[in-house]
Amino acid sequence: MRSIQADRLHMRLDFRSMPLELRDLASAFNQMIERLEDSFTRLSHFSADIAHELRTPLTNLITQTQVALGRARTLDEYRELLYSNLEEQERLAKMVNDMLWLAKSDHGLLKPVQVTLDLATEVRELFDFFGALAEEKHITLSLEGQAPGVMGDRAMLRRAISNLLSNAIRHTPAGKWIKVRLTKAANDSVSLSVINPDSEIPAQHLPNLFDRFYRADPSRTRQSEGAGLGLAIVHSIVETHGGRVEASSDPNATTFTLFLPVTDERSA
Repeated sequence: MRSIQADRLHMRLDFRSMPLELRDLASAFNQMIERLEDSFTRLSHFSADIAHELRTPLTNLITQTQVALGRARTLDEYRELLYSNLEEQERLAKMVNDMLWLAKSDHGLLKPVQVTLDLATEVRELFDFFGALAEEKHITLSLEGQAPGVMGDRAMLRRAISNLLSNAIRHTPAGKWIKVRLTKAANDSVSLSVINPDSEIPAQHLPNLFDRFYRADPSRTRQSEGAGLGLAIVHSIVETHGGRVEASSDPNATTFTLFLPVTDERSA
């Protein structure tokens, strides 16, 4: 046990050679070290991902500025440079804000303001917000089904659903559709599914889609203009509300489903 350190978390106790009364303790200790090893590995990958994601916009800012300063430019050229730099700065600011939000969520600093919500109403209002973007790509937004009310924080749940809709619009081919389906699920929960046609996501990627900075298709990085934090935020919000989120994909469509507890009328 004394030899186990941060760089030796792969080590385990051989409880089979121990006295019977110590085996349960040793097994529990091994499970604890396994959880710590997994956390250290995730933290290491997260740090590397942050460095990679920050490096790209910073490199763009530096390169574009250096090129512009290489010789005298016209007023329009300087204005174009400022607009281009502003886009990268806004991307950096959004990424930092998202990381700060997730950090607060991890430490339990975000307390949802619980009110009774009608998910159908919330989805329709979000359709109004995303309508122009969807219309630009000739994408049809539709809502199907009904569900009981849920207890939740309106701003948080809207952010979760918005992230799913934004993600779906980015990856849906022009002229296609996006469906939001509401149903009463098992175990006194409501399901909200966002369904859109897209190329099939391989099964091995599905469990990792809600990890921070994870992308099933790295080639989409710059095209989507996302930092890979949207689905991680969805996962965090849903867990904060005592629910869960799942992803599925086949050759016809990709589906993200939120499961949220139904309103308890006795405590409402």
